Formats: sequence, structure tokens, C-alpha cells
Amino acid sequence: MYVNKTVLKKTMDDKDSKFDQRKRSTPTNIFRKISGREELDRAKAKRYDPYSYESNALTLKLLIIILSVWSIISICLAIQDYRISSMLNEWNKQGITTLPPSSFDPQALIDFAKNENLDCVNINSLLFELGDCHNVMDLHASFASAQDISFLLFSFLVISLLVSIFVFGAFTHRASRNLLTLRSERQRFSPEMAVTWFFIPIMNLFKPWQVYVELFKGSDPSIMAGESDWKSKGMVPKIVHIWELFFLLIFIFNPLTISRIWFSVRKTIEDISSAHNALVIADLMLAILGFLAMFLTAKLHIWQEKRKNLIGPISVTPPKPIDPISEILKNDKKM
Repeated sequence: MYVNKTVLKKTMDDKDSKFDQRKRSTPTNIFRKISGREELDRAKAKRYDPYSYESNALTLKLLIIILSVWSIISICLAIQDYRISSMLNEWNKQGITTLPPSSFDPQALIDFAKNENLDCVNINSLLFELGDCHNVMDLHASFASAQDISFLLFSFLVISLLVSIFVFGAFTHRASRNLLTLRSERQRFSPEMAVTWFFIPIMNLFKPWQVYVELFKGSDPSIMAGESDWKSKGMVPKIVHIWELFFLLIFIFNPLTISRIWFSVRKTIEDISSAHNALVIADLMLAILGFLAMFLTAKLHIWQEKRKNLIGPISVTPPKPIDPISEILKNDKKM
């Protein structure tokens, strides 16, 4: 039987083409496109391609804007906590010993009035603000308004924190990646691990500091290009250590630890006022940390730009990761 090979080949190619089209349109591949997994895979494939120095100028500008917002919100929170503390102290002078409910609950407001010996005994008196009910409603409104403002500011602070973490991580990754192009070889922390250490509990208390110590040493413009001893000769500005000090202090003394550890027992209005005074300090420390992070990253960027201008544009190939199993087998063969 005669078979036309050309026709057969064309038929097989058509089947393969249709199969590829069906494969590309499967739900799995569509999900990969929507989720950005394909883009991530392409980025991983290019991870070990040759590259040149990449300036952090745009990332730094964005980071400074976000950290400025973070610091301003922290200062606003400090002002708000000071106002609440002052308000509570004033109430304490007037003989108020407990806090009114922040939400409008008639029975809770009546119970509050009873505890404070105020003449507001039923819901009708409360609704028409008879007797001391007017004072009860004023206290409730003042406290509820203060709580709402604090909650709003804290929500903005959390949002700015999440955004700043992302941008700070991008800046750190690129700065670490630039070390090879600045002729500072054999760095201890890879760009990926330089970012990852920020998210590992306990280790993130000191590893990020070590990362930035290495970044500054490898970016020091006073060190000669290709200097093998840059890890011991490179300079580290004092701001790196001050930044780490505030980072540790805030880990111990922040709004969450104040409410859950340092002032977890708040029985009287004086206790709550003292807690808000502590929050003022914590808020200001958060603002200072934001300013320190701005100066830290700006300083590192300036150093890297200076060193890049001294060395000139060069292209480098990142080292491939070492497979531990292959390394063990290689050592066994040598033995």
C-alpha cells in the first residue's frame, strides 16, 4: 500500500498544532496567565542571565514618599493619643473613674451613669437627655469620636506599613543585586535572602542589620574595585546601627505590646491614661524609624551611585546556586 509521506507529515503537524492550541487554552494555563505565574517563571529563567548595574533612584523616590506618609501618620497618632490622655486626665479630675462605652448602647450608658453616680436611670431620660444624661451623652460622644479617629489613623498606618515593606524589599533586593556590578564579589547574602530575612521571626531582629552592614561595605566608594578584602575594609555609617537600635526598641515597645503586655491591666481611667502616654512614645519612635529608614536607603543609594561612576558600566553573570547533593558526590569522588 502506497502512503504519501508528505501528506502524512502534514496531517501529523496539523494534529500537533491543534494539540498545542488545546494545551495552551487549558484552565491550568489560563490560570497561570491570570495569576502571573508565567511571568514569574520567565523572571526565574532570566535570574542567572548577565546583567549590569540598575539604579535604585526611582524606587528610592517612591520609598521616601511612602515612609514620609508613614512618619506623618505616626506623628498624627502621637498627637491623637496625647489628646486622649489629656481628655482622660480631665475626666479623672472631674471624678470620672471608668470609661463610657464607645458604641451607642443605652443599657451600657445607664450602667456607666450608675457606676459614676450620675442621675441617668432609664432609657427615656437618656434619649431626652434629662438630668445628668446630657453629661453621659457628651462623655460618650467625645470618647467615641476619639476612638474612631485613632482607629482610622491606625488603619492608615498599617496600610502604609504594608506598602513600605514591599517597596523597601524591592530596594534591598536591587541594592544587593548591584554588589556584583560594583566589583564586590562573594557576598554572604544573596539578593533573595537579603529580603527573606526580614520575614523570618526572631532572625529578623538582627539579620536585616547584617544585610545592610554588608551592603554598605560592598558599596563603599573609598574601596578599590576588585578589592578582595572589602568585607573587613569597607565602612559602615553610624545610621545603620542607630536604625537597628530603633528597630529592636520598637519590636519590644510598640502599640501592640503596650496594649497586650506593658499595660494589659487597665482597670481605672488613670491606667488607661498612662497607656496612652506610653502610646505617644511608641508613635514617635515609629515616626523616627521611618525617617531613619529614609536616611539609610538614601545614603546607600548615594554610595552605590558613586562607586558605579568610579568603576564604570560592567556586565556580570550571577553565580549559579550550588546543589548540595552534587557537591557531596563531587567531594566523595575526590576522596
